[in-house]
Amino acid sequence: MATAKVNTVRTPLVFYSILALLVLLPMLRPGYILTLDMAFTPTLRMPTGVTSSYLFNTTLHVLNFAIPSQVLQKLLLFLILILSGWGAHRLLKLAQAAPWRPGYEAWGAYLAGTIYMINPFTYGRFMAGQYAVLLGYALLPSFVGASLKFFANPARRTALQLAMWTVLVGVVSIHTLGLAAVVLVVQCGLALFKYWGERKHLLTLAKYGLLTLAVFIVASSYWLAPLVTGSNTQAQAITHFTTADRQAFATLGGNTAGRIGHVLQLRGFWADGRGLYTLPQHVLAMWPLAMIGLWVLAATGVLAMWRRRQRTVALLLLMSGAVAVAVASGGPDGWLATHLPLFSGYREPEKFVGLVVLTFALFAGQAAAATLGWAQRHARQLLFNGAAMCCLLLPVVYTPTMFWGFAGQLTPREYPADWALINSRLNSDSSSFKVLFLPWHLYMSFGFAGRIIVNPAPAYFDKPAIASNQLEFNGASPTVPDPQKDVLTYHVLPAAPSGHQLGKQLSPLSVKYVLLAKDYDYRKYDYLNHQTDLVLVQETPHLKLYKVVYHG
Repeated sequence: MATAKVNTVRTPLVFYSILALLVLLPMLRPGYILTLDMAFTPTLRMPTGVTSSYLFNTTLHVLNFAIPSQVLQKLLLFLILILSGWGAHRLLKLAQAAPWRPGYEAWGAYLAGTIYMINPFTYGRFMAGQYAVLLGYALLPSFVGASLKFFANPARRTALQLAMWTVLVGVVSIHTLGLAAVVLVVQCGLALFKYWGERKHLLTLAKYGLLTLAVFIVASSYWLAPLVTGSNTQAQAITHFTTADRQAFATLGGNTAGRIGHVLQLRGFWADGRGLYTLPQHVLAMWPLAMIGLWVLAATGVLAMWRRRQRTVALLLLMSGAVAVAVASGGPDGWLATHLPLFSGYREPEKFVGLVVLTFALFAGQAAAATLGWAQRHARQLLFNGAAMCCLLLPVVYTPTMFWGFAGQLTPREYPADWALINSRLNSDSSSFKVLFLPWHLYMSFGFAGRIIVNPAPAYFDKPAIASNQLEFNGASPTVPDPQKDVLTYHVLPAAPSGHQLGKQLSPLSVKYVLLAKDYDYRKYDYLNHQTDLVLVQETPHLKLYKVVYHG
């Protein structure tokens, strides 16, 4: 019995590990995976502000003392894929009303795990480098599993387990808490309906539900308190979000119907329409057939669960998925952002597609188990083999661009050697100062990265480096408001080309050096050579270092 239990754990882990290697293997060579929001640097620094991700980033910082950051990065990406597949696999097993048997039902679990792991939503988020969002997404099935156990058997143990998973989700991705909240609200509604006449059970649910909430609040108070009082960067950023932000990062689709259509295809990410990476539907002409196949499987799964009297779980998935579709599409004309205060923090509502993916994956897995079981019972081997093959191919056809290094789009990169050289030069100056990093962009194309990435300078250099916080995207607000950077953006730098004393303007900001990377539009900063209070002290193949010599 013990051996069988070990195998039920080991075999799925081996399967999803192999699947993860088929995605990541070309990316495991030395170097960093640099893409949009993911720009790991040699030193992973201690976070400066207390936000929901404080413990997560602190953990990476501590691990970095023993493990090189590029290794940590790849371990993290590998973990995301493993947890996604294995979590959905285990959740489908838990959702089975009858005892789970190896065989055709295992096929359903593997299909659910594979779809949750390999799909257009995860593909887009990987290409955008949103590893924290993906890690929260990977933990979501385990959270749902803990919530199912709690509502089926409310007790201290299940309450603490649910609290633990909720805290973990909040630590890695505050946005995923919104998806978790949808699941809990739906489950509360279903519990009220199901146990309306059983007052004792409802009181037990309420009692241990309050325990779960209390543990979550206490364990998360380090970031909840600053968020509620508006004293951390997350709260400050939310207060600055405007209609322009919601429009800039709205789910693709043009109108409500179009956005819902994209969401039901498990896509609609704003970055999909920016030419930043190859889209799955542009690779295979048969992609629409795979999409339709997923819809048919999901619909079949609903019917199969209903017939097997797994109706509570089926309703939970259907209702949670429906809410997620509505939220991800933004509702009609931004209604949700206007009437739900907390929703204003989601200037990019497409993140809720993650919950839609989970719904589709579990229904599809259930459908595969039911279909293969029917074929097996009726001794129709040809039908069984054909259905099994279609199940195996569906995720591959639906998202072919995820495999083998994301179709070769992501390869390991190294920072130029002169970045380390300039860092040493700056460290040789023992005084207290800041470094202005130019070109003045938050996101830009760096030659060594081979694509547009978030500016890595503030994380790379040991001395405080000031880089732009402007998204420069359809009027969207800065991710983190900063009055000092506003002065540079709107006053100092616009006036610099026509002046000759930039150092005088930078001195009150404690800027002692200006560092110009020879990337993107760096030639527009030639005016640095004509400033009377700036001196070029070092030039390398990729960088130019100027020193402020103004003495006021």
